[in-house]
Amino acid sequence: MMGRCTDTGKILRCAVIGAGRIAWGFHLPQIVAKDGFELAAVADPDRVRLEEARRTFHPASVFTDVEAMLREVRPDLTVIASPTVFHKEQTLLAFRYGSDVFCDKPVGLSLKEASAMYGEAKRLGRKLMAYQPHRINSEGLTARAILQSGRLGGIYLIERHISNYVRRNDWQAFTENGGGMLLNYGSHYIDQLLYLTHDTAARVKCELRRVITCGDADDLVKAMITTRHGVLLDLDINQATAYPLPEWRICGVRGSAVYCDRQWSIRFYEPDSLPPVRADHALAAAGRRYPSEKIEWREETVPGIPAEPGLYYDYCRDYFAGNRVPFVLPEETLEVIRTIELCRLDAEQRDAVSASGYARQV
Repeated sequence: MMGRCTDTGKILRCAVIGAGRIAWGFHLPQIVAKDGFELAAVADPDRVRLEEARRTFHPASVFTDVEAMLREVRPDLTVIASPTVFHKEQTLLAFRYGSDVFCDKPVGLSLKEASAMYGEAKRLGRKLMAYQPHRINSEGLTARAILQSGRLGGIYLIERHISNYVRRNDWQAFTENGGGMLLNYGSHYIDQLLYLTHDTAARVKCELRRVITCGDADDLVKAMITTRHGVLLDLDINQATAYPLPEWRICGVRGSAVYCDRQWSIRFYEPDSLPPVRADHALAAAGRRYPSEKIEWREETVPGIPAEPGLYYDYCRDYFAGNRVPFVLPEETLEVIRTIELCRLDAEQRDAVSASGYARQV
């Protein structure tokens, strides 16, 4: 399908590798809908999926072999939406055939692998950017606006809870494919938290467990990330809970925000509304009472900021067809993967990945 010209005058001829969930639900529809993009080809080993892609999105050609596609089509931009285990190989292959790369998260299985990919991009003068959509979904945009408002005061804790009950049995349930919730969902939410705080990880504590998954990769992640500026990032990914937890809790020195049942609520006090208080070092508590204060809380419901589904491909066009900086910087992607490795190392040291010793009743 032919794309329409943009302000840069360039139309990006795109090849998509993988016709699975993320390509079908996001990349392919965006490419055919957005100005400045042309769907030149789709590659997937499944011929049935290729025929579905041909009928639905009308690429100029389809291939079962990735290298044959890259060699014949020579795309400007290769969108990699394949399982994680193939990302490095396919990215380097695309570079070899003169294509830039927009890669689904996580870019690589390890920091070493991702660093090699960015290193090769720099060596060859190619562009590489990761897909990290939770930066600009409605929750991420609204959380950012709450933080920037300053109403909560200095932020010391952000909790992010992802709750579900699902016996994972697809390719992401297996470590050999780069599966597991830490690498899979963790790539989204660690990026989201670091992006919101404009920070990096100083240290982590983490436990990984297999609870109800059908594979050998983790479906429970409990990670406490302390940033270099001292903010606590509490990440809880639980795929084995019948009751969901509030998705967000943001705590500042003057108030808190929560996101639950698709609604943001905040409670805070004005900076000058509390009288000064002095520490009492006496061992006899005054009046035999526990300390307490009457606080005039302000409570508000914060409307969610609508997400713009096509915004990410606007950023892609700005970067890959123009001279703008990437929306996701290389150092940010590498920091996410470094943080994931710190989590995994801490979990392994605690011997938490093994499911032995747990009664598993499914």
